[in-house]
Amino acid sequence: MSAPTEPTADVVEFLPRLAPTSRFKLEDFDTIEPGNQQWAVKGLWPRAGVCFVAGPSMSGKSFWTLDALARVVKGEPVLNRKSKACGVVYIASEAPGGVRNRIKALRQKTGHLGGAFKMIGQAPNLTDPADVEDLRDVLGEAKAAMSRQGVRLGVVAIDTLSASIPGADENTAKDMSPVLSALQALAIDLDLVFLVVAHTGKDAERGLRGWSGLMANADGLIMMSAADEGQRSGTVEKVKDGMAGDRFGFELDVVEIGQDEDGDTITTCIVQDTETPGQNRVSRKLLPKLELVMRCLQMCIDAGQFANVPAVGGVPVGTKGVPRDVLRDRMTAEGYTAGTENPESIRKAMNRHIDQLIEQKRLRGNPVMVWEIVK
Repeated sequence: MSAPTEPTADVVEFLPRLAPTSRFKLEDFDTIEPGNQQWAVKGLWPRAGVCFVAGPSMSGKSFWTLDALARVVKGEPVLNRKSKACGVVYIASEAPGGVRNRIKALRQKTGHLGGAFKMIGQAPNLTDPADVEDLRDVLGEAKAAMSRQGVRLGVVAIDTLSASIPGADENTAKDMSPVLSALQALAIDLDLVFLVVAHTGKDAERGLRGWSGLMANADGLIMMSAADEGQRSGTVEKVKDGMAGDRFGFELDVVEIGQDEDGDTITTCIVQDTETPGQNRVSRKLLPKLELVMRCLQMCIDAGQFANVPAVGGVPVGTKGVPRDVLRDRMTAEGYTAGTENPESIRKAMNRHIDQLIEQKRLRGNPVMVWEIVK
């Protein structure tokens, strides 16, 4: 048997070539067309990625995030940007009991959301690969369950970052780069965007606390400012492939959600949008119970149930004030309820709503009397 011969040059020319195995593809400048950018909230949060909501303590970042997610579930705009209705999961890594209270209050505002808003009350350890895989499995189950209801899981919030990285040094790339990489990989694999609630450092003007790579690699960043006389505000600091820089305002209004074992009213807050900081705040719509207080105050004045407020401390001469007990009686007559029949709890709830209007500078008052601001 003769040995096999090498193919001649003319034969080699017609041998089939193996398909290229490289994942890299060359595109020509003259034929490149724009990509199809997809969004969870158009121009704010991408369909898949990692974004942050950051701010100092008491800035309202967690309240605002919950409110924004409820809007996304319903397909409502967030910061005047269109959203695509989708399911969400809120991971309450920090104070899950408080988050449950806030969700119950938020439900009074939004109504039921049909199983498209889920909560996880256990903090993941994003520095532990095994825990990250466990989280992937749970989110995969949520994604499948929502899909069976015709809903796409689109946003997962983690509140807060610091509570989800126990023992990690937030200032080092060594500890934080793997955390960011894990979230980015999960976002791509599960086709969703992570919205991470984070703290700012001692100098809030410097942005996110810790490793600078978080800000550099974030797909989006909203920065909240410290509260100023009840008014809170935020700024869209970064949107990858979008426009940033716009500001927004909001306030936290107190609502009752039930009673504790002693019969005292349990309260928390919900978000109410206001004008952008610097604009007139007074024109925004009030919550129904705050509207009731304002209406009852005017009814008392119209009925002659007032006394002249002493003209001190900048109070104009002739200002008409209504005693608190008279105002509370009028509120009762007009149908005020507090979710309890305990008279002392009702009195405290009424005073909270009166004081809230004073904090918002819609009314003035003292422990005895309440009056309108005369301009």
